[in-house]
Amino acid sequence: MEHYFTHRPTSEEKVNEITERIRGHQLRFKTSRGVFSRQRVDFGTKLLTESVSVSSEDWFLDVGCGYGVIGITLSFLCRYAVLLDVNERACRLARKNILLNERENAGVICGTPTCVRPGFDVIAMNPPIRAGKQAVFNLIAQGKQLLNVGGTMYVVARTKQGAKSIFSYLEEEFPHVVYVALKGGYRVMAATRENPDDSVISPVKG
Repeated sequence: MEHYFTHRPTSEEKVNEITERIRGHQLRFKTSRGVFSRQRVDFGTKLLTESVSVSSEDWFLDVGCGYGVIGITLSFLCRYAVLLDVNERACRLARKNILLNERENAGVICGTPTCVRPGFDVIAMNPPIRAGKQAVFNLIAQGKQLLNVGGTMYVVARTKQGAKSIFSYLEEEFPHVVYVALKGGYRVMAATRENPDDSVISPVKG
């Protein structure tokens, strides 16, 4: 069975356009078969996007960006947003949606977190739960290596689909973890990295 985290979807591409108002911006998104939540912005993604704290000087990374909802929305608030996904079709759509929403401070990288240089202040992900718990934990561990000192990772998950176990794993990896939103059966977690031995560098633009 083909999933939205498939590298090269083989399902017939059927492009659709949806609109959504998030954090004060009316946004347009091209979607298609073979990507996550193609008919509407899912509740978890929207809740995560509305819960992330980001500043105008921050470098932001959207892990598993899909067609780009989180990264494009938060590009209005940050210095630069990198959108990352292993799904080639999702990456093509995200690039189109960056242009569609006239964002000049956002770019797309097709691959995993291991393809990206460290140096991010904020990372957000709505992880592929269907890929399995270990895959989600691997994404978190890889993402942690990309955070600057004091940087924060935000993760959203359904309570019924392992949110509590993800929270426990974050507590093993980060010194400070809290819930920042609990709504509609979803939990948004924020984990802050603190390691004085790490250096702060700027990431490569996508």
